[in-house]
Amino acid sequence: MKASVLIMAPIIALSVAGCATQHQHYDWGSYDPSLYGYYKNPTKVGELSASLQTIIDTADKHHAAVPPGIYAEYGYLQMQQGKNQSAVDFFKREESHWPESRVFMERMIKVASTPDPAATAASSAP
Repeated sequence: MKASVLIMAPIIALSVAGCATQHQHYDWGSYDPSLYGYYKNPTKVGELSASLQTIIDTADKHHAAVPPGIYAEYGYLQMQQGKNQSAVDFFKREESHWPESRVFMERMIKVASTPDPAATAASSAP
């Protein structure tokens, strides 16, 4: 019986230690609460934008991976504000970091690169 205890004790200890580690692969910052706040009140777009920018800046500072979709969402917010070139840059970053988003990002780049017909008509009016 003593031999079985000596064999089982390290196995149990290793099993428990293996379950105790919880390493999060990405730092999502305050993304969840800021996105929820934005959904509840769309005027909080500035808070969501700041949260996304913080996530990107923190990841860049620590040479870590930006979570999937963050570049794309930040680019979309940039596009909504009329900053289309900035949006295209973030869409390209999303595509390069997450190749599986290529088809969607190519479409978003095309949308952001297409001039707005209403803005073109307004600028050409006398």
